[in-house]
Amino acid sequence: MRIGVDLLEIDRFARIAAHPGGRRIVFSAAELARADGLGAGRRTEFLAGRFCAKEASAKALGRGLGQGLVWHEIEVLSDAHGAPRVLLRGGALAVAEQAGIERIDVSLSHHAGLVVCVAIAT
Repeated sequence: MRIGVDLLEIDRFARIAAHPGGRRIVFSAAELARADGLGAGRRTEFLAGRFCAKEASAKALGRGLGQGLVWHEIEVLSDAHGAPRVLLRGGALAVAEQAGIERIDVSLSHHAGLVVCVAIAT
């Protein structure tokens, strides 16, 4: 088992969330489609949470982004109940398989302009 944690100020992330090119580098089409269905304020908070989950997941994989990991290869979608779930593709999946990691579970929390995520890789 491996654990990764990330904490992010939503206001600091707002610049990335507002930039179409930045969004396409970091997020998958499915993540962006989900965010686009939200209001402007909630969209930024939602994307900040997904960004935080990607960072925490990368830490749980034992790698930094750019070390065999690409942002959009760590996809954070929602299950039928709205809980975040992590899907790995490409290099991120290869890193996980090499480490014997079968699954990454994440827990996100938003409060007072901050988002925190804990990722557990098993």
